[in-house]
Order: sequence, then structure tokens, then C-alpha cells
Amino acid sequence: MLGALSGEKKTTFWERLPFLPALWGKLLFQAVSPDSARKLKAPKIFQPASSRIDGEIVQRFLDQQEQLIRYMKATAGLDLEKIIITSPISRLVTYSLLDAYRILVTHERIHLLQATRMSEMEGFPRGPS
Repeated sequence: MLGALSGEKKTTFWERLPFLPALWGKLLFQAVSPDSARKLKAPKIFQPASSRIDGEIVQRFLDQQEQLIRYMKATAGLDLEKIIITSPISRLVTYSLLDAYRILVTHERIHLLQATRMSEMEGFPRGPS
């Protein structure tokens, strides 16, 4: 995305194919939707390093959200459907920057729903009474 902002992004062969980015964008958007009937395991690149949750996890999540908002604002004047990017998972998977934003925002709903479910579990710390 930074390359798109600076105008230095080189388009790959896969990004130039006219039908693949739209197809991949649609498929990935459906796959990460909390409403998806088919639940997928996160690719290894996106899995947490450990299952231990430290006290800074909420702050890191909020920091990541702020960074995402800054990127989105920085690209506000660009034609996001015409900017094609490559997935960090596979160089064969391409989609528009607009689809990337849709995928990210939709996927964040999963994290928020997970946090809500966790907070409703018996034994979850409730804070000072």
C-alpha cells in the first residue's frame, strides 16, 4: 500500500490480469465474513505466535486499528478499485485495495465478536465491583 501512495508500486503479472483481482476479492471477502457458513483456519502467517494473551493485547489491537485508519485516510483520493495489490499469503492472489479494505474491516468484526464471546464467559474478569 505504501508503494501505491508514493507512486512507486510496480504492477506484477498477476495483478494485470483483468478478472483475477475481482474474483479473489469476492472470494476472500466471503471467506472472512462472520456470517460465512464455512469457517476457515487462519493461514500460518496470520496465526499468533503463542496462545498466551498479555495485558497489552487490547492496546496493540487499538494501535493497529489507528494505523489502518491512517492508511485509509491517506488513500482517500485514490481510485481504490483500480489499485491492485498482492496478498501477503500468495503472490498469485490479487485484489483491489478497495477489496482489501472491505476484507480487513469485515474480518475485524470476527475479532470483535470473539472478544464479546470471551467477555461473556463464566470466570472472565469483571474488574472492580
